[in-house]
Amino acid sequence: MRKTLTILLFLATLAARQPIVYFYVIPFDNLKDDPTIEWIASGLSDMVSNKFKNEPGLLIQNKQDLEIIMNDRSLMLKQPISSRNLLLLGKYSRQLEKINVSVQLIDLATWDQIESKDISAEYSDISKMKNEVSDNIRSMITSYLPNKKHSVGVVLPKFIDPKPAMTRDPVTVKSEMVTKNLSREFKKLEESMDVLLGLKENQNLTSKNDVTLFDNGGEWTMDFSANQLVEEDPDLKPNTELLKDVLNKLIDNPYDVEMKKPSFIYHKDDDSYITVQFHVTYSLKDEIIKDMLNTLPYTGIEQNGSLTIFYFSKESFNLSDELTNRIISGSHRTVPVIRFFNKEGTPIVIVADTPEEQWHSKKSNKVLYLPENQFTPMIQFTVGGWSLQVAMETVNIHAKYEFILPMSDVENLSNVSLKFINKNELKNFLEPVL
Repeated sequence: MRKTLTILLFLATLAARQPIVYFYVIPFDNLKDDPTIEWIASGLSDMVSNKFKNEPGLLIQNKQDLEIIMNDRSLMLKQPISSRNLLLLGKYSRQLEKINVSVQLIDLATWDQIESKDISAEYSDISKMKNEVSDNIRSMITSYLPNKKHSVGVVLPKFIDPKPAMTRDPVTVKSEMVTKNLSREFKKLEESMDVLLGLKENQNLTSKNDVTLFDNGGEWTMDFSANQLVEEDPDLKPNTELLKDVLNKLIDNPYDVEMKKPSFIYHKDDDSYITVQFHVTYSLKDEIIKDMLNTLPYTGIEQNGSLTIFYFSKESFNLSDELTNRIISGSHRTVPVIRFFNKEGTPIVIVADTPEEQWHSKKSNKVLYLPENQFTPMIQFTVGGWSLQVAMETVNIHAKYEFILPMSDVENLSNVSLKFINKNELKNFLEPVL
């Protein structure tokens, strides 16, 4: 016994001194210092640390560990032979609805860059972005992890493994189970015989879907319905109605708008033209977030600065195909269109705030047409296999629209209108007036 313990201790000592990959993970760098996405800096680094903390042969190190090893690089000499010190540097920025992430793997011993990756993901799908970052980092460090085939493992004698005790049900329990099973099978047999002999109507038996039936003509048939793939749970109807009501508000009219009276800037060199500045502030309606927090049974919530993400499980709601398809297709997305009218009620200036390129190349002979891209959607939906994710950004978007008009047109201005137009209806709305 003493000899066995000695061998086990010796093997454990060998395993402890195997090469280790010291993986230094620090917060990612917010390139544009955008406060709305500052949470991503620590969010991604924490995700990477949690993802790889249980990886055999890899030891996660944080920012403090990096400072220690940089102040005293001789500590590397005390590490197990052939160990590696790898630093992960990450940076990110937001461009409209995209998050661009760049990661670099650095060898701390030489400060050489081993590899770099660039990842682009939708801002609305945080989980997908995390998975892509994680997969790319794994591909970068896999070759530096110890080979599991050559790792030293401790083999324990078979007699140490506990053997589960075999249990038997009492005879009375077995007899009761057999009796119930026989009764159930006899009932099924009687029903099948009634169907086979054509006694179905006389016995008032109900037709069953998804059951193979045999008739007197030597033909097998089955009744089924393709519309019953997913049955709605009546117990979830109250939750579903609440969710539909809130989602319809989010989809149809989620924004508050504050317009300021236009400012007029006179040109010193040419008094026949005037620059018009029009300031608009876009924000989410406060009551929408309150409804989400107070009325809906969400399964999870994540708050990072101005970003709030709600998670809803389909186990708590009956999500209709119509609503799901509407979210997936993106047909709910709207863009602001601003129209300036003269005293006769005719539009003379049209501003379309949309990121779509086709509208930025449009021209008009009827009105002054200005394509802009200052507004950004503050709410995003993601529908997964069995979950719905709603991401909302509680920020104010301050837009300034500017254009030049002749003095006569400015004096004739009388009204301005801002309306959110569904992106699928934008063509029908704009083309008649352009």
